[in-house]
Amino acid sequence: MNRHLLYFSFILIVIGLLGVGVVQALWLKAAIDNRKANFDQRVYESLEEIAYGIDNLDYKPYIEEFLSHLELDSNNTSSNIPPSLKLPDSVQHILPFPNAQIPSNSRKEISKEEFERLYKSQIQGFQEMLVREMITLRPIEEIINIQQLEEFIRKILVQHGINLNFHFGITEFADNNFVYVSQGSDLGELFHTPYTTKLFRKSLFDGQKLLKVTFPKQEKYLLISFLMPIVSFIIFMLMIILAFYVSYKIIFNQKRLSDMKTDFINNMTHELKTPIATISLASEMLKDKSITANDSSRLRYAGIIYEENKRLANHVEQVLQIARLEKGEIQLNKEERDIHSIIRSLVHHFDLISQDYNAIIETQLNANPSMLVIDEMHITNAIKNLIDNALKYNDKNPLIQISTQNNDNGISISVKDNGIGLSKANLNKIFEKFYRVQSGNIHDTKGFGLGLNYVKSIIDAHHGTIHVESKLKEGTTFIIYLPYKN
Repeated sequence: MNRHLLYFSFILIVIGLLGVGVVQALWLKAAIDNRKANFDQRVYESLEEIAYGIDNLDYKPYIEEFLSHLELDSNNTSSNIPPSLKLPDSVQHILPFPNAQIPSNSRKEISKEEFERLYKSQIQGFQEMLVREMITLRPIEEIINIQQLEEFIRKILVQHGINLNFHFGITEFADNNFVYVSQGSDLGELFHTPYTTKLFRKSLFDGQKLLKVTFPKQEKYLLISFLMPIVSFIIFMLMIILAFYVSYKIIFNQKRLSDMKTDFINNMTHELKTPIATISLASEMLKDKSITANDSSRLRYAGIIYEENKRLANHVEQVLQIARLEKGEIQLNKEERDIHSIIRSLVHHFDLISQDYNAIIETQLNANPSMLVIDEMHITNAIKNLIDNALKYNDKNPLIQISTQNNDNGISISVKDNGIGLSKANLNKIFEKFYRVQSGNIHDTKGFGLGLNYVKSIIDAHHGTIHVESKLKEGTTFIIYLPYKN
């Protein structure tokens, strides 16, 4: 797949995810706003009902107390009532007992006793209205039982589905003139609360008493009501983002692996063609009788064919070993071996090769004991790969230091060089199959990108670990840990 197409699709999906997230967030905000509006409506309906209930409080105890001081002689009053007496309309429309008004069109049809009863009822209602007006001018604590008022407010709120703790205050003459504040109330919140209603709205003289209510946990209540949708939204968005991330990681890894496999095939073709071409040329030379007549020449070209054939076999075997490791088909032949003996044999093997590189190989074999239960052939090949890399990936006279030491329940083997080193970006990838650093002289170095992957696979098969430390232009150190028994 084209890399630009991958990036384009990546950008489209990111924009799509952001769009879905924004739309979902806006929907949640709108839902929360609707829930808040619904909450506000229920509160206002509750306040209306509370105000109505306070307007219809039973004032009879106050009225009876007032009337008990009046000496009304009903007989004298009735005898002095003029037959055409009618209260002014301006007074009649505010009387609390409209059913007691004297109908103007039926006054001639009722008896004198009925007329006197109605008139007395009208007068009494007018007196009660005046008493109520005077009562509303009293301090709120004298008019209403505050504890009963709080219970009444709570009851009405619960009836409207609002089961929340609340604070309330009552003002008089001005919005900030609180004549009563419930315990624990915040004056600032009470002053700015939108939940306000007028008290004693039927009163002619005092319409300035206000009841103000606040809900300290209102925001938490609204948030909790949307907790499940919000948590679900976050979880599903994270799942989508995670799936998207994993999918694209797999795609990019597959793209990178495909590129590395292409490079591997190209490198392998080149590596195989070189010994094949050399073998072909040496074979042609052997056919020449003038050359084969000379024993030394014949032996020389036969030796070239042998070495190149061995090199070709090594390349093929390396590829086959990686394939077997992946399938788990390699059976390790583990036996107790002296790791120092293996390292010394390798150093001896590289004596002639190191001369070509003008290299120095130093050893500090300090481990005691030095016996490990290992597969000698594969461990030898693993360390050989590290020494070979130290020689090839170097832009100066190579200095290779091999050391061992006892560590916990095993032995640590360090292979340090003074080569070109590795960047941090490459450190995490060098053990991947087919990976080759494409920079500097390393790009021109022959190889399949399988060596370090093979080394790590063999170390893992021995239940060991391999760790690399490197700095550009300063060198690289590979540290292998192998347990005594595994």
